[in-house]
Amino acid sequence: MKTSLKTILATATVLSSAWAVPALGQDAEEDAPVAGNEIIVTATRIEQRLQDVPISITVLDESKITNNNIQSAKDIATYTPGLTTNNRYGSDNTTWTIRGFTQEQRTTSTVGTYFADVVAPRGSGATQGGDGAGPGALFDLANIQVLKGPQGTLFGRNSTGGAVLLVPRKPTDRFEGYVEGQVGDYDLRRVQAVVNVPVMDSLRIRLGVDRNKRDGYLKNAGKIGFGPHGDAGGSVDYWAARFSMVADLSPDVEHYVVASYSKSKSTGVNPKVTRCFPTSPYTNTATGFGALSCAQIAREAPLGFWSVSNTLPDQRSDTEQWQVINTTTIQVNDNLKIKNIFSYAEFRGDTNLDLFGFYRPIVTPGTETSGLQVQPFNTTNALPGSHTNAQSSLVEELQIQGTGMDGRFTWQGGLYYESNQPLGRSGIISTTFTPCSDVPSFNCVPLTNGANSLGRLAYQWHKNTFTGKAVYFQSSYDITEQLKITGGIRYTSDKMESDFALVNVRITAIPALGNYIFCNNTVTFGAEGSAGNPRQPLANRFGACHESKDKKSKAPTWLLGLDFKPTDDMLFYAKWSRGYRQGAVAPFAADLLQTYDKETVDTYEIGSKVSWQGAMPGWFNVAGFYNDFTDQHLQIGLSCNPVALCAQTTAIFNAGASTLKGIEADLGIQPFEGLRLEAAYAYLDTKIKKIVNVAPLVTALGLPFNDVRGLPVGAAIPNSMPHKLTLSGSYTLPLPDSIGKLSVGGTWVYSSKYRAVSDPTAVVGGNLVYLSKYGVLPSSKLLNLNVTWEDVGGLPVDAAFFATNVTKEKVLLHANVQASQGFVSNIIGEPRMYGVRLRYKFGN
Repeated sequence: MKTSLKTILATATVLSSAWAVPALGQDAEEDAPVAGNEIIVTATRIEQRLQDVPISITVLDESKITNNNIQSAKDIATYTPGLTTNNRYGSDNTTWTIRGFTQEQRTTSTVGTYFADVVAPRGSGATQGGDGAGPGALFDLANIQVLKGPQGTLFGRNSTGGAVLLVPRKPTDRFEGYVEGQVGDYDLRRVQAVVNVPVMDSLRIRLGVDRNKRDGYLKNAGKIGFGPHGDAGGSVDYWAARFSMVADLSPDVEHYVVASYSKSKSTGVNPKVTRCFPTSPYTNTATGFGALSCAQIAREAPLGFWSVSNTLPDQRSDTEQWQVINTTTIQVNDNLKIKNIFSYAEFRGDTNLDLFGFYRPIVTPGTETSGLQVQPFNTTNALPGSHTNAQSSLVEELQIQGTGMDGRFTWQGGLYYESNQPLGRSGIISTTFTPCSDVPSFNCVPLTNGANSLGRLAYQWHKNTFTGKAVYFQSSYDITEQLKITGGIRYTSDKMESDFALVNVRITAIPALGNYIFCNNTVTFGAEGSAGNPRQPLANRFGACHESKDKKSKAPTWLLGLDFKPTDDMLFYAKWSRGYRQGAVAPFAADLLQTYDKETVDTYEIGSKVSWQGAMPGWFNVAGFYNDFTDQHLQIGLSCNPVALCAQTTAIFNAGASTLKGIEADLGIQPFEGLRLEAAYAYLDTKIKKIVNVAPLVTALGLPFNDVRGLPVGAAIPNSMPHKLTLSGSYTLPLPDSIGKLSVGGTWVYSSKYRAVSDPTAVVGGNLVYLSKYGVLPSSKLLNLNVTWEDVGGLPVDAAFFATNVTKEKVLLHANVQASQGFVSNIIGEPRMYGVRLRYKFGN
């Protein structure tokens, strides 16, 4: 489907005008407006009605979070058109993509996640993790706000795609709280408890805990177990605690503190082999793993679609995070406010995963009892005595907000500082075609002449440091009562420093060699066995192959917007914004190619927001956008032909220029009392306009790669979903208060097919084209249902039933395309799940 910018803008304008007409005729004094645009949001760092904010936003309020059983970042994306996630490392370690702004592995995030106005701690690890809404972050929230498009003027960390705001419930002046329990299938057991205490007129506190445990949904067809956290993939096992305090130090000074802690221990989610190719679909020759993959699919078939075969006896996905946020607000006078935000956080994550799902018993299938008897394709383990990700995060922000000219002129400005420091050494041990019963101790099958083992591991560690500084100012001026102009600018300076090492480990059965290491970056250190890169004992693995690199980047970002409000319930806006994402270091990229420069984007957007009351109250919001992307961060594959000349790897290049355009719309109506209907839709069209030929650079640096391929020109950007539609409705039965408030509701989500990862490419007719579509995920349709009974029988008790993926849709979330090797594997989504919830409320 091809859609020009002119078509997008025209459609947005026509739709806005069409829905504006009935709103003009409404009597503002009639029925109270239906919820929707009346929700209070903080998208501009101040509290405003959603109706008054010139930004495309999706808001999930407390009832939507609860009724849809939203527990993870992946769940947020399910209900948000325009938002997708990369789930390669499981739901505990997802990364966001908004409007096609995707985060390549080991680059900085394109979307900032903010909790209580503070950006999430960086993961900055060898695998994805951190940077988002981890386990335990989504309980006792007022709402979740997804801001689409660059938000680099008012929000701290530079990003190009947008921001996700998690807004915790703030302590109030009422004694209140609740205790809630959930049970369900897969042995779901969840308990939440929250209490709000007004200690005195000037001091209020809020305490909350969340304990959630559920068995995994991926049955293990393998025989060696999953690891310490159960024998089924995709389990949930976390607990979280939060303490909030508001102290009024004087009538004009407020002190707000939020302290949170969470710890999660999950089995993780490993891929399922879904396709097998006894002969290569590209060369029509026998593949190394095709027949073996077909046999694996046959072994898993009796257990059903939600089955996998795990090769790691210690598979796990563990995270631990704590954070303290202190916000002090001083109301100097009616026209001037000063706010200081300080935060310190630490994040640690351990990821042991089978990354491709390939499982080959090297004994008679079904008799294997140890990891030494199963050959994987590739696995990753946290470094022993350390972590996959371990980073501290310090944020200091000074904001000054003011008004003037009898309220016609509003402004805010400030200073921002962020420092992310390594908490010791982080990294991974990865295995390739090597069976192991205990990777950290190198208890693996040694190098042999047969097909059982390559005896090859990689020991990769790093210490990453990030420093960011910014100054910003934004103001709005009411030209008339209906017309407002807004302008803002931010100047950001970033630096990343990385100490790292890439060490190859050989487990051999050759007495003359024994087990040894050598440096992976052979251009820098020399060939294996040379004077600069000698074979060394395993004990030297942390001291050898050390390198240091850094990258500085700086850029202005800005916003220029015009708002027109003919009535209080009608807003038309147009804006131009510049977004920026820093250059950085990818320490585990190909030798000499670890650094890359900044990327920038210009976003043009028009939209409208309309609310109306009367006999059928509701709202309608629509936005059309066009993004021009330059110096785009793209991951380029590097390999050799024949493959024996080098190991396949990747690097991040400023290799692209792209366009991203689309439309987002949401509608809510209340046809009659008790019935609410909502719809939200996003259309996205992305296209690679230009790819820089990096092959000459690779050759000039003396690197061995002779097969250097990027994305085809004209292709869509990975993780860009063209269509997403969400339909939801709820009906509250007309019952007396003595019975309570009984509601039934449901949400249906359609996600179109989209490309998750690249497929192999070839030059055809002078153009680079994909040879297959195995990296394209199919469309899906999810149906979730809920029944909620508030104040059961007039008592302070709420009861609910919820069911997700009612139709057992088989959803694919990520793809690993190894068709040339004989298989394709996918991360698969959750099956149907259900549960009941009971909440006892106390206090006012």
